[in-house]
Parts: sequence; C-alpha cells; structure tokens
Amino acid sequence: MQYNNAIKINKNFYYYQGKIKSMIKPLVKLSNFCIKKLSGQVKNTKTTANKKLFCEEFWENAAKSGKISASNNTQVSNHGYLNSINHHFHISPYPDQMDEVSHFTKMTPREMITETDCEFKELRPLEFDLHVFRCVGEKPDFFSTYKLYQKALDVKKGETIRMNEYAYATSDIDYAKNYIPNGRGILYEIDVPKGSKVSRIGDIGKCDEIVFPRCSKFKCLDVQDVTDFENSLKVIKLKYLQ
Repeated sequence: MQYNNAIKINKNFYYYQGKIKSMIKPLVKLSNFCIKKLSGQVKNTKTTANKKLFCEEFWENAAKSGKISASNNTQVSNHGYLNSINHHFHISPYPDQMDEVSHFTKMTPREMITETDCEFKELRPLEFDLHVFRCVGEKPDFFSTYKLYQKALDVKKGETIRMNEYAYATSDIDYAKNYIPNGRGILYEIDVPKGSKVSRIGDIGKCDEIVFPRCSKFKCLDVQDVTDFENSLKVIKLKYLQ
C-alpha cells in the first residue's frame, strides 16, 4: 500500500513539474524579449510619430468601404432638419429622445448624426470665399443655454471657439437678423475660405443658407459692441477653420 502511494506521489510530482515548466517557459521568453528591448537589440518598427490617429484610420476605412466617396453634392440630405436636433449638443434635457424616430426624417437623431457626418465628408468643396452671418438671440438667465451664451459673449480677439451644433448661417444679413427680433444678442460675421466643405442651398453668396459640420472651429478676428437706443449687439467676426 505504501509502495503504491509512493508511486502516485512520484507521478504527481513529475506531472506538476512539467506543468510548471510549461507555464514558466513563455514568461522567460517574454522576460528575455523585454531585456533585449530595453538594451536596444530589438528594433521598434512602429513609432508614435508615424502611427495614425483613430479618426484618420476611421475615415480611410470608410472611404475604402464605399461609405464616403468623391461627390458633386453641395448639401447634406438632412440640411433643413438639423436644427431640430441641435439642442442635444448643448445641455439636452431629453437624452432618451436620441433614439426616437422623427416624424419628418423617419430617422432617430443618432441615425441623422451618423448619416450627416458622412455626407459632410462627401460634399464638394467651395470654389470661392463666402462671407456669411449667423445671429443668436439673447438668452434669459433661466434658459439651460444661458451659461453657454454668456461664454460666447466673452470671446476675445485671437481666441478659437467651437460650435458643437450644426451651426446655420446665411449670406443675407437681413434674413439672419430675423433670429434677433428684439435687436439684442450676438451677430457673427464669418469668413468661409475657398475649399471648405459646408452644406449650402439657395442663391449662394446672396440669399442662401449655410450649415457647418458639427464641432466646427472658428478663429475670432475682432469683437465690437454695437449698442444704441434700439439694439444691443455684440458683433463677433470669425474665420472658419477647415
């Protein structure tokens, strides 16, 4: 009986000894590789400087898969409906509505955003410079966007600002001023350089409507206060950064 137990113990010893060796072997290889790496014996074939950003790889793959391509389109398909979802890019009180289907577009806001962002990549670049206007009416202090409005008022010359929403503008200043009926608010004058990809409809350069991609950036060129008996406007001149 004792002899049989000794044989079992001996077999178990060699079995687990083999197991331990099989577990240690890859760790030894990894350890040796790390030592060589630190000593410079292993060449680094991929450098951080050459590594592409995730967004660059994403759009390259989208182009290869046919999701986006060169086009003569001048506007995104949801051009006229993007205002209806712009509140989601600020302080949305109804995040659950992101998955509700719109009666007009038959799409959810999430689907609209995905489709629109891809379509902006497809748009035909502007063949000339544009000078457009965008008006934002004064916000009362009980509005959820009041702090954002105050932040916009405080912009300084030379600073870069970002408009998180799909921002609308027009070459017709009188049309733009319809959005500040009481003459109080912000009037943006925006230079849009040739080559920019913006959605545009109407008589371009005269009586049109422009939509910028979401999260567009602008450089502040100048800030002026235009206040009289009828108006209290902050005129902010911007340049669209492609």
